[in-house]
Amino acid sequence: MTVLLINAARAFAMVAFADGKLAPIEAKRFASVVAREPAFANAGHAEIAEAWETATREVHSAESFGMALLAIRSRTREAADKAVIMRTAQAAVVADGKLELQENKAITSLAEALGLDPEAF
Repeated sequence: MTVLLINAARAFAMVAFADGKLAPIEAKRFASVVAREPAFANAGHAEIAEAWETATREVHSAESFGMALLAIRSRTREAADKAVIMRTAQAAVVADGKLELQENKAITSLAEALGLDPEAF
């Protein structure tokens, strides 16, 4: 699994779990988003599923999103990679069919961690 894929999975999981729960539809939405993203054209279903499982386990077991944000920030330097991560994370905001304030706050935290203007997202 690539660094970009696991970091995109972490970002999606972090935003999806910001409301305190992960709905089964969110896993399907992640797989769908990643399958359409050109940056992940070489990722197979098993690799995408492994990234999701790893990311959700990390995010769910942590007391805060600090470790996920640190992992994403420390290994994401290129503007194109940051854009992929933000697109993926934004898809998580409405993945469960609900718009939650906590998920928007997670997007803001992610943008700040990546050195991006949160107002752009």
